[in-house]
Amino acid sequence: MQTSLPQERFSVLIPDGESTFALFVAHCFSYFPNVKIHVLSRKRWSPIRFSRYCHSYTFEQATDDATQLDIIRQLVRKYRIDVFLPTDILSIYFAIANRESLKEMMALPPLPDAAAFEVANNKWLLSQFLEEHQIPGPPTVLVDYSNEFESRLRDLSLPILLKPVTSRDGNGIERFETQPDLMHFLDRQQMVRIKGKFIAQSLLSGSDLDLNFLARAGDMLASTIQTAIIPNTKKYAAAGAIKFIKNDGFSDVAGKLVAGLGWSGYANVDTIYTKDGSLRVVDVNARFWGSVRGSLIAGVSFPYLACLAALNIPFSKPDYSEVRYFHLKTAIREKVAAITGREHEKNISLRESGLEFFWNDPLGEVARIYEQELSG
Repeated sequence: MQTSLPQERFSVLIPDGESTFALFVAHCFSYFPNVKIHVLSRKRWSPIRFSRYCHSYTFEQATDDATQLDIIRQLVRKYRIDVFLPTDILSIYFAIANRESLKEMMALPPLPDAAAFEVANNKWLLSQFLEEHQIPGPPTVLVDYSNEFESRLRDLSLPILLKPVTSRDGNGIERFETQPDLMHFLDRQQMVRIKGKFIAQSLLSGSDLDLNFLARAGDMLASTIQTAIIPNTKKYAAAGAIKFIKNDGFSDVAGKLVAGLGWSGYANVDTIYTKDGSLRVVDVNARFWGSVRGSLIAGVSFPYLACLAALNIPFSKPDYSEVRYFHLKTAIREKVAAITGREHEKNISLRESGLEFFWNDPLGEVARIYEQELSG
């Protein structure tokens, strides 16, 4: 972990304690003991409530923005909160829409403008943006049932993925080996459920590369690059284990995207390094991401840096180590497989896996695993 960063004393409000990423973000402050974390949640019981890093937990279910702002205002006064740090899509939308009101209460991290955020969260708008800015991406067609739809579909290379324009974690993605198979599937669906809400996209083969970054007005403040070394057991979901690498060519492509959007905030960009040696931008996760703790192990705490940026505390762009990171379930499976010599990666240490966070914050991690199992 970078030790040259200033060890500042401040308090943070995570406004979406119900988010999958809230506990991960809390863990990214674990190396900064001067930071106090306060949580607002729409769920009475969330994993972060059980975390040793959670200083206060407030359960409220506001039905409109005005009520939510009143609740936040009360918490800011009660706990003298310094920084507002949304972790997931809906709370970032809220922060963007209510930016001026929130700024009167406390500091905000870099946030994208509404138009850029809409592009990043809509796969069809993103594909159009990539084409307009000459940034490589997979061939993509909007499922609009127009007269030209089938002819455009024939231009896609096989196999084809059918994706919701707004989805995450690989949810709702279907694979088709031929165009007739896809058309047969679409013919059996209700047009109102599909039209304009799905894209058809060529499935590119190659290596997964992700850029994690924090930016302000298109200028990269911090970044890490990771590649998958063990796939997820869930199809199309994020890798079960990753390795952090350096790749200048990748940084150039992703940097062009960040600059083109004029992006402010934190996000994760999915790309494919294809067999012909080209990089294609596939998706943008305009929020914190599942492997954010991996970046912490590599040397970059994105949540902490976002808070420094919010408070206008200067810092140099941090370097990071080319280390591995294994999510908890993957680390456990690899440890069990090692008994029979069938593991993918050897000599997994506590330090480079989710086992470290389980060891340091067992109640929070047990609650997270329990919730994950219940949700399937």
